Amino acid sequence: MQGVILAAGRGRRMGHHTDDAPKAFLEFDGRTLYDRQRALLEPHVDGTNVVLGYHHETVLDRYDPENPLVLTDWERHENAASLLLALSRIDDDLLIINGDVLVDAREIRRLADQFDALGGRFNLVGCIPGLQGSETAIRWDESGRVTAYGLIEGHKHAGVGIVSRDHRDAALRILRERLDDWYPCVYPRTPSRPLLMPAGRHVEINRPADLDRARQWIRSERIRCA
Repeated sequence: MQGVILAAGRGRRMGHHTDDAPKAFLEFDGRTLYDRQRALLEPHVDGTNVVLGYHHETVLDRYDPENPLVLTDWERHENAASLLLALSRIDDDLLIINGDVLVDAREIRRLADQFDALGGRFNLVGCIPGLQGSETAIRWDESGRVTAYGLIEGHKHAGVGIVSRDHRDAALRILRERLDDWYPCVYPRTPSRPLLMPAGRHVEINRPADLDRARQWIRSERIRCA
């Protein structure tokens, strides 16, 4: 399995914090968000790749990321194009994390273990319990298969998941046709199952106010994070 960090976008809601680099490279107590994400993925993957776009030259020069993939037309498309680039370059199962989230290490372990238990037959997508309708969400049927994704009433997408190599060709076809969509559009269109993650074991950084919240989350004795 290979890890993929999707970090091509700027993160405009962060204001001046992303003037020079994307928000995946914001620092928390001397370490970037990217560095913490890579450490989370490392025990479960053979290597970690990062998809870059906005200010990729600065990122390459300043941070020397492992296995960078550069999406040159990042401004023209949504992050479906980022996953398409990763899938087209990597013929393997992909453990994917959005460039603006951190997840407790125990949840990453649970995701990887569940994927193995299913023998790679299904993609997995992390979700936060509790129906909501204001952010991107996942729905599934009684059999546990993902059926819908988007700005719908459902369980919030946690920004982490696994796309199986078994469904790579189908995912490539879907993403090529939906470059202006968000990459989780793959899940309802290929065999996928949800994995519910406690809300307290996940933090997302969208706005400057989230920076302090993320620092407190990382320092909490209840959290295991790099």
